Amino acid sequence: MLATHSRVRRGLWIAHLRSLPRGARDALFLIAVATITLIPLATNVPAWTIAGSAGLLTWRAFLAWRNRPLPPRRLLALVLLAAVGSAMLQFHTVFGRDPGVTLICLLLGLKALETRNRRDTYVLFYLGFFAVVVNFLYSQSALSCAWMLVATSGWLTALVNANLPVGQPPLTQRLLLTGKLMALGTPAMVLLFVFFPRLAGPLWALPDTARSTTGLSDSMDAGSIAKLARNDGVAFRVKFHGARPPQRDLYWRGPVLTEFNGRQWRSQPATPAQIASRLDRAHNFQAVGPAVRYTVTLQPSQQPFIFALDAPERAPVLRGEIQATVVQRSTLDLVASRPISRLTRYNLTSYPNFVYGRGVWTARLKRDLQLPRGDNPRTVAFAVDIARKVQREGGTKMQVVQTVLQMFRHDPFYYSLEPGVYRGRNQIDHFLFDRRIGFCEHYAQAFVVLMRAAGIPARIVTGYQGGRENPIDHTWVVRQSDAHAWAEYWIAGRGWLRADPTAMVDPSRVDRSGFTLTSREPLLGIAALGPRDTPLLLRLRNLSDALNNAWNQWVLDYGQSRQSSLLRSLGMGQPDWRQLSALAIAGLSAAVSLTGLFLMWESRKVHPWDAAYAALRKRLADVGVQSTVADTPAILEARLRRSTLSPGAITDACSLLNALERWRYAKPPNDGDKRHARRLEELRLAIKRLQLPAPAAVHSRTPK
Repeated sequence: MLATHSRVRRGLWIAHLRSLPRGARDALFLIAVATITLIPLATNVPAWTIAGSAGLLTWRAFLAWRNRPLPPRRLLALVLLAAVGSAMLQFHTVFGRDPGVTLICLLLGLKALETRNRRDTYVLFYLGFFAVVVNFLYSQSALSCAWMLVATSGWLTALVNANLPVGQPPLTQRLLLTGKLMALGTPAMVLLFVFFPRLAGPLWALPDTARSTTGLSDSMDAGSIAKLARNDGVAFRVKFHGARPPQRDLYWRGPVLTEFNGRQWRSQPATPAQIASRLDRAHNFQAVGPAVRYTVTLQPSQQPFIFALDAPERAPVLRGEIQATVVQRSTLDLVASRPISRLTRYNLTSYPNFVYGRGVWTARLKRDLQLPRGDNPRTVAFAVDIARKVQREGGTKMQVVQTVLQMFRHDPFYYSLEPGVYRGRNQIDHFLFDRRIGFCEHYAQAFVVLMRAAGIPARIVTGYQGGRENPIDHTWVVRQSDAHAWAEYWIAGRGWLRADPTAMVDPSRVDRSGFTLTSREPLLGIAALGPRDTPLLLRLRNLSDALNNAWNQWVLDYGQSRQSSLLRSLGMGQPDWRQLSALAIAGLSAAVSLTGLFLMWESRKVHPWDAAYAALRKRLADVGVQSTVADTPAILEARLRRSTLSPGAITDACSLLNALERWRYAKPPNDGDKRHARRLEELRLAIKRLQLPAPAAVHSRTPK
């Protein structure tokens, strides 16, 4: 019963839409296109802006649906003043990206409410196309481009519609014409993209200052990485040039945290004294085993941290962040001179097996022993007891480390994304001796505090662990859900060594061979379509990742170096900007010439109705009833009735003329264009079968 009622209401709405005048229907189409254009901006402008734009467009849609007159201009002027005043209160200026986009959104709705003539309509089109462009100030992803392609198609269709003022052309006809126009412009666009001189960076060098992004930061408190691990977004993609290390060795180094105030861990600022010099690295860093070469495509994070496979040989040169330089601190982590606000690419060489910091005790290690005085007394006492016991037995500090790691392995500790809240300055006591449930950051910080209390320098390393290969394009994808925290401790003569206490509790967190953290967590593993890691959803996600990666590499990263590489592969050597400009102009001229030839060929094509009418005129001319191209079917019918043809021939010919006139000027039937086209084909066959007397038997009069 409800389904029947819904179908009836839908039928009434469609019937009402078809009964509206042409102007109201065109206005509703424009409102739909404007809504499509503004949807991606909803997350980048203030909420009141979207609410205001939606209210203005809804107001205009209501007026069009009810076929009511537009509001007076004085009222719209007051709304405009209110919009500008609100923007001034929000941004304290009307200049700049965010206030400018805010005003564009509101002006789009206001202009829709005062569109009374063709000039107003064209102004609305200009605003719409400008709104399409400003979307790329916030996002240049493949999805954004596809969405804006739909919006552009809508505005072009509306523009075509505005230039077809007669009758009510069907939507399919307008969409086909829009598709033809876009297809004609595509060759010129491609040639300009490929050959236009790239004097600066790639396309992704456009500003991208997103309001909020996710990623690791220079601080960590209990639960921060667990929150990040619920995000399935891509952190970075890796293309290995050669063999890939085992997954258990894929530790992607990020911020190193050394300062602890009892509640939060922080990294120290990148002062010049902390930056590892070549001499310091030569003395302390030693590669063990083969090198791994790879290319990283890093997503914007609004943080200055550059992630690399532990341990990178040297700081890379960034592509995309043209003005940013990268330094390698004495803790081996990489830090850029400015936050990463754009898609960034860099090449690196790393050594998964290495020795670093081996040597005598230095004053720099003292900071890696500091603990807040009076905090976590049970943890400190427990570590001191372990160290004393090992010392009495003649053991070494390595045995202290192994004792603590074995405690995590054999005691009833549990691993979970939802361990509950640990608060206060004794949270590590609460974790180690009371609840014993946590995520990687809980285990890493507990291990480091135990080491420091036992007299062993230690620190926390945050980053990502593992990842997954995309079988479509064979890139290695590291997601935010792969965020991880582990520890490093220092032993005299051996240097800094990695310890991952989480692997003691849950080894699959590090060696995941085939399944992800989220596939084991019910909270993350269940989606609207069932378990997320089903084969179908995995294939769809891999396909999406591959498309995004291809878009990043071949469109957004198409800068000067990639352009030069492409031209060299085409045998053009190393052309300068003058040669590239000449090549771009020549290519554009060729594309325009081909388009002109195609349009000339199109202009010679005859409409099916014109062909049928010309065939009937020729048949009548053969029997003496002359006519010109300018004669309408009604004029030809009057001339035909004055001819000396037999009454039957005149009746048949006039019937065909009337049918052609009805087909041309009458409204198409409701069941679509196919029946309309079939009717014209039937008329063409009837014209061929029309029986007329031979020319010799005709005594016609010359038309006046």
